[in-house]
Amino acid sequence: MKKLGIHGSYYCRNFGDTLILYIIKNWVREHSPEMDITLPFVNSEKEAIEILNTENKNRKIQDLDGLVFGPGGYFGEQPGSFVRRLWWSIRNYRRHISWNDKLYKHKVPYMIIGVGVGPISFSFLKRKIIKLFDKADFVSVRDKYSRQYLIDWGIATEKIHLAPDVALTLQPKGSNVERDKPKVALHYPNDNLVKSGKLDEFVGFIKNINEKYEIFLLEDGEGQYSSNKANSLKDILSSQGVALPIISYKDPAEMISNLQVIDKIITSKLHVGIVGYALGKRTLSIPQHSKTVRFYEQIKRQDFCIQLKDINTKLLCDKFEQLDSVVTSDNILFDDAMKNKKVLFKFLDFI
Repeated sequence: MKKLGIHGSYYCRNFGDTLILYIIKNWVREHSPEMDITLPFVNSEKEAIEILNTENKNRKIQDLDGLVFGPGGYFGEQPGSFVRRLWWSIRNYRRHISWNDKLYKHKVPYMIIGVGVGPISFSFLKRKIIKLFDKADFVSVRDKYSRQYLIDWGIATEKIHLAPDVALTLQPKGSNVERDKPKVALHYPNDNLVKSGKLDEFVGFIKNINEKYEIFLLEDGEGQYSSNKANSLKDILSSQGVALPIISYKDPAEMISNLQVIDKIITSKLHVGIVGYALGKRTLSIPQHSKTVRFYEQIKRQDFCIQLKDINTKLLCDKFEQLDSVVTSDNILFDDAMKNKKVLFKFLDFI
């Protein structure tokens, strides 16, 4: 029985990161039902079970017959100050790069699938990432910007497959239901609104749409709105007379089920928007990362991806109502996203 490792950004229970690894695991099972799959560096048994549907076996890299670097944005740094980017680089080096020499030493075949790439500010990390991509047997990246970063860094163009995010292979179940008061999922779990000085504008927007819509605070990680964090949007809105119920996060499957019955989504993060789009939901994005902007460009809905610095109450209200005119029945990236599966199957045939 062959042993396969799947690696990714699985260091905390986060909806998007867990979901996309779960999809890869399912594809591996479809191709090779008897494959012995492990998550080499996962540090949460609960997340390991959510991905594998079974307990994780901690295997050494040298014991593997192959390794898949699963989807995620861990080859592109978080935006922010020099210190923030340096901290990110050190953390990601430890998680994703520091052990790569074991792959090379023991000649373990590996592929990199469905990742976002760049920017990378620090040369010590960039050199290591270039080496990792250069030695990979197969590579797919999720957008044209990631592909261009790799080309600019010297990776052979013909080696790089371009295939959008694997979560775009999800499909809706059932049909949208007409309601007297449509349901909205509000997903803004950080304090950027407070730091930006745009909080009052955003609160004004939520107060405005609260009259017409049934709004829920949506979590994509456990306890986001129930942990009494400073500047919690839940508490801020409640103090303004807008007390919203919470759709708590339990696991990716339940999150998808919850999104199926939502009509519109407001989110600051990537995979809530991606899954919402795949499920045919109208989504308004206030991005906190360039990878999110890349996605809305891909689906040709950049008009509904508004930078935080540009928001005001009227603009948000106008864009939110304009979502009603968006056609939601066609996922224009589904076929291209399925190319990830084909590349994965080629690798599994190869090892």
